[in-house]
Amino acid sequence: MIATSLALVGSTSTLTYSLISIVDGKSIRSDATAPLGAPRTLTVSHGKRNPKDSKSPDRHMVRLDWTKQNTVTGADESLSAYFVLENPISSTFTDTEVEDMKNQLINFLAGSSGAVFNQFQNSEP
Repeated sequence: MIATSLALVGSTSTLTYSLISIVDGKSIRSDATAPLGAPRTLTVSHGKRNPKDSKSPDRHMVRLDWTKQNTVTGADESLSAYFVLENPISSTFTDTEVEDMKNQLINFLAGSSGAVFNQFQNSEP
């Protein structure tokens, strides 16, 4: 488990997420500079897709959440983005194949200086 603070670089800012807790294979970090009432968190977790099935794939997740209050309705709203990797516990897939799949997805989303992600975000097929 990563016990240090993590700096995440965005297009307009770099935010540092400091460790708050580690429980049952899950760490939660928070951006201390976030305004009160608008928390930003980073969660890293590990486990099984189905904890009751010992043959269920290993599941690894990284998740960013940001909560803000809607200025019109006053209701809290959340923005979330996450990456999930589910890997069979067998040796069917090599570490190289898993790494290649991760890189394919990252390169797809980051492709054309973010234009591909913008198309994805705009519900384009």
